[in-house]
Amino acid sequence: MNTASGTFHTDAAAYVEEFFTRMRSGGDFVITTATDLDLSPDGGRIAFTAVVDVAGQPDPVRHIAVFDTGTSRCSHLGPGRAPRWDPSGSRLAWLTDQDITVRELDPKARPSTFPTAGAPEYLLWRPDGTALLVGVAEHGAARSDVDGSGLVPVDAAAPRPGVPVIEAAPTQPRSGGRGVWLVDPSSGDSTRVSPPGVTVWQAAWAGGSSILCVTSDDPSESAWYGAELALLDPANRTLRPVPSDDVQVALPAANPSGTRLSAVVGAMSDRGLYAGDLILIDPAEGTRTTVATGGVDVTSQHWDSDTTIVFAGLRGLDTVIGRLHVDTHTAEVLGVLTATCGAMAPEITVSSGIIACTTSGYRRPPALTVLEPGRAPREVVSFTHDGTDFLTDMGGTIERVAWEAPDGLTIEGLLVAPPGPGPHPLVINIHGGPVWAWRDEWSMHYAHTPLLASRGYAVLHPNMRGSLGRGQKFIKDGLLDMGGADAADIVAGIDALVATGRVDPARVAVTGNSYGGFMSAWLVATTDRFAAAIARSPVTDWVSQHYTSNIPGFDRICLTGHPLDPQSSYRTRSPLYLAHHVRTPILLIAGAHDLATPPEQASMFHHALVEHGTDSTLVIYQNEGHGVRGSAAVVDQCARVIDFLDKHLAAGGPQ
Repeated sequence: MNTASGTFHTDAAAYVEEFFTRMRSGGDFVITTATDLDLSPDGGRIAFTAVVDVAGQPDPVRHIAVFDTGTSRCSHLGPGRAPRWDPSGSRLAWLTDQDITVRELDPKARPSTFPTAGAPEYLLWRPDGTALLVGVAEHGAARSDVDGSGLVPVDAAAPRPGVPVIEAAPTQPRSGGRGVWLVDPSSGDSTRVSPPGVTVWQAAWAGGSSILCVTSDDPSESAWYGAELALLDPANRTLRPVPSDDVQVALPAANPSGTRLSAVVGAMSDRGLYAGDLILIDPAEGTRTTVATGGVDVTSQHWDSDTTIVFAGLRGLDTVIGRLHVDTHTAEVLGVLTATCGAMAPEITVSSGIIACTTSGYRRPPALTVLEPGRAPREVVSFTHDGTDFLTDMGGTIERVAWEAPDGLTIEGLLVAPPGPGPHPLVINIHGGPVWAWRDEWSMHYAHTPLLASRGYAVLHPNMRGSLGRGQKFIKDGLLDMGGADAADIVAGIDALVATGRVDPARVAVTGNSYGGFMSAWLVATTDRFAAAIARSPVTDWVSQHYTSNIPGFDRICLTGHPLDPQSSYRTRSPLYLAHHVRTPILLIAGAHDLATPPEQASMFHHALVEHGTDSTLVIYQNEGHGVRGSAAVVDQCARVIDFLDKHLAAGGPQ
């Protein structure tokens, strides 16, 4: 294959190695994207976590950077993440693995570093600037599956060789929780203000004297699914419940005076993927109201005055940014992005009437973008480099597609296609969650899609039932029926593309991670439509998943019956018990440190398939968790995927 940069090898491993090398070919120190944005109080500077490719380092690193929208200058302040401005705009605080750094923005000032009693996860300045609210995870606390699963490392408290890990009964005190601490930036003194025995998953200032928290009594990862809102009085370490009804809750916030509270509620499948309906809470009267946001599943919300909230989220395949007028419960649209903003979900930062976000599209590399009153969105800096040019050249085209499900409902998705009219071999890429959604974003969030397109495969990204962007009913219709209507939605998408003549019905594969891994295994156990399948971090047996995963709270909200009842959906929706039906060659991939979907899920299915004579390969990455993330492992995984697909779909190499 000839490109502007040279000739590719056709061997899968060499091809993938060269693909990733060129994708990262930007220089010695290249910012590839920006996360954790925070606008300064005057709206003129954007602090962010810069994700940086550094020459000679295998994995990206994170640095703190500040972009001045007036001068277009970008300053680098050193390693760290999650920067936050103080109310005066003269100081910036950020996190490292075990510390908090506070720095005056005077070039001569030296930063101050304050250690924490664990791993800090987020921080917020008190409205008067006198203290920092810091969320701290204790040793033994679990990472969410969105962050790769496994345990939060804290070197000072790491278990010693020969010391066992003990899991106590629920009636005994448990370690591994999360608490809220206040840090005095003048003295460095820190005080835990959340009560002992209470886990705080998220927190936000509600005025200057109370804190709105998402809490549970149980510190286990599974307890997040039943967490509740409460107001914390940091002076006496007491909690007062806040009404949110019997629904999942996340993204707590409050207006500057603390007289109105807000949160996002709805069915959510993963801690770290927050979305749903926006609610308002009157703490004085103890009432809550769900407000209309124009059909948007809200994923980000910020009070920009005592009476207005700026929000962002998904409506279908569009990313919508809007403003809610709290007194009248009316919402106005400030912008509609056909591409998107944010990382895992649409996310914005707001200050002085200005909105900032990281925007991208499949063929548009990430950029810092600002929205100012009365002006169209404008990119202030684009993170383009030689590697992004290469990826744009190689990644094919993207288009929105829609089709009709068997029950007549319209299902949407995004199709990435290589050059030429086809028919192309097709890979169905099923997202995780299931309460997530594919968006038109750079690389489709992972490098797999442009790599597949460069190799001659079309890739369909379906937003079947259970996905974000279509409201709570659409989510619950998939979440509460996994392997039912959602599977039919996907198969209907294949039929629709085959009918256009653009894809070859004899050369269709399916892949996905987590929920997508489950669906990949389930589809080949219940249909014969696929020539190959790659199930990554899958669930294949819901019974053992319930008793070995660290998130049994998830299966409780989406399956019916008791796990040990053979008539329950724990059994009837498990691919393992249908292994004798599978004739599709399958590649099963898992991480050894995955607590959310343990590697035994892939291993059991593999051995059951082998016993029944099915072509199955099992790959376990010893240093990975939920999903493969380390650069070397990603390259290895992608090489195995390409080799597997080329063998079973005969794509014929790059087009």
